Amino acid sequence: MQAESTIDFGFFSWNSMMQRLTEEQFESWRNDARVLEKDRYGEKVLLLADGTMLKLFRRKSWFSKTLFFPPAERFADNAVALRKLDVPCPQVISTYKLLTPYRSVVHYHPLAGETLRGLLKTAPSLDQQHLFAQLASFITSLHDKGVYFRSLHLGNIVLTPDGQLGLIDISDLRCVGRPLSKGMRNRNYRHLLRYREDWILVDKSVRVLFPPFF
Repeated sequence: MQAESTIDFGFFSWNSMMQRLTEEQFESWRNDARVLEKDRYGEKVLLLADGTMLKLFRRKSWFSKTLFFPPAERFADNAVALRKLDVPCPQVISTYKLLTPYRSVVHYHPLAGETLRGLLKTAPSLDQQHLFAQLASFITSLHDKGVYFRSLHLGNIVLTPDGQLGLIDISDLRCVGRPLSKGMRNRNYRHLLRYREDWILVDKSVRVLFPPFF
């Protein structure tokens, strides 16, 4: 695997830190992997034999901004930023470019634990009052730290084995370097609460922690 060279557009120069992922290397990983997520375009998340993960991002358009800011790099940059803010998240190993088919790829150690979505479905004795009070405090902390997560939902918030809350699937967030405005906080909450299939599993007495959205 070779490092990518600088791409020079005259007015713009981008030195990608992503490595070239050969088809042979990708297939060697893929052959022993378990597919965790896929769509009609192919695999999106692979659990590798060693317990690490690959997340693959396709380019939706050749004129997309992802040409210059690949989602895999955003994922890696956000992981660094979140760790500086003491927010548990995946630990990135490396980022790659796969050319056929084109994908930007991030290789990482997953964040240990269970998503809140998974806990709601599989743990009927769950102390929802305690967990969602913790969630409300966690989200307030994210807002105060300047974390704006456009795709926030119960499927990408994880309860870790040591009882902390953390974030996964982090390519679609921004760390703005200052506390979020009231408008940005409200938008974050609306993203969190738009998945009715999650919140129908939450007791009504718990929903009052998230006014005025219920």
